[in-house]
Amino acid sequence: MPPLLKTIINAIQEDFGRPASLYALLDTHHDLSATLGEPPRDIASESVARWHEWGETPFNHWPRRARGEVMGWRYVGGTYSSFYVNREEFANFGSCEVTEDWECDIQDVTGLAASKSELKDFDTLDRMVETNSRNMIEPITADKLRENLAWSEIRILHRDYPSDFFARYLWDGRVFLINSGGSHHFAAARYIASRIGAPVPLRGRLRTYAINEMAVASLQRDYEMFVMADIPKATLGFHDAMQSFRASYLWQHLPRPYRDSRAILLPRADARSMKVAAALHEAGFFDLGLHLRGLAARQTHAHSLP
Repeated sequence: MPPLLKTIINAIQEDFGRPASLYALLDTHHDLSATLGEPPRDIASESVARWHEWGETPFNHWPRRARGEVMGWRYVGGTYSSFYVNREEFANFGSCEVTEDWECDIQDVTGLAASKSELKDFDTLDRMVETNSRNMIEPITADKLRENLAWSEIRILHRDYPSDFFARYLWDGRVFLINSGGSHHFAAARYIASRIGAPVPLRGRLRTYAINEMAVASLQRDYEMFVMADIPKATLGFHDAMQSFRASYLWQHLPRPYRDSRAILLPRADARSMKVAAALHEAGFFDLGLHLRGLAARQTHAHSLP
């Protein structure tokens, strides 16, 4: 079909409420869709998805946005133009509750923040120490346990006011020690203690990160939300299709480690945007709203655990 005729036909269909340009884009740009896979369950705290930071502009992005500010596009007065809206949900999407003198056993800690070993290579602390520091776990005795625990770089044990602290991301559920050193001696002590049945109490500051479940519900009420690959050629094509159809949309950065994707928000109050949402559902785009609701449910379950 000649390009001019195709353009005319698409325009007619769009006048009658069918996002023809978008359907054409989806047929040719299969790389526009992206999925938020579960981050690997390794022992690195940085591998946990930073949902509590959602709404913050990445440090290397320009222009900077105010916290909670979202950029969008809409058709107003015969012109398709950009606009900004401040959404309290993004300004306060995450929270951090600090508990002083929190107590746990060494077995409750399943990951760390720093090590000379590559933490992302291991799914358990046991595997790390078995692989890289076997001399620290042989023999498996109470004396060897005491030797490891005496290592001064385990700051959570050997500082009155340690810089190290515990962290828990409720949608993840695990407890991490955000340490500055002593990773192998800590892991070795934990390894030996589990095998000889010796308790090793720990005490320190706990930072519990959570997502605002009311913010999730509010965003879901006002928007259909999808994930789109942050590929310039494809996202520009999406923008052109939305402009051609005169449908409103907003977009937002995603938190680490999903920086290669973006969130697309389609206002439920805009009938044309809902036609776009139907097309994206039909094309199998990742439903971000459903994903966030699942994270909130997982967080609620974590809250109920002792």
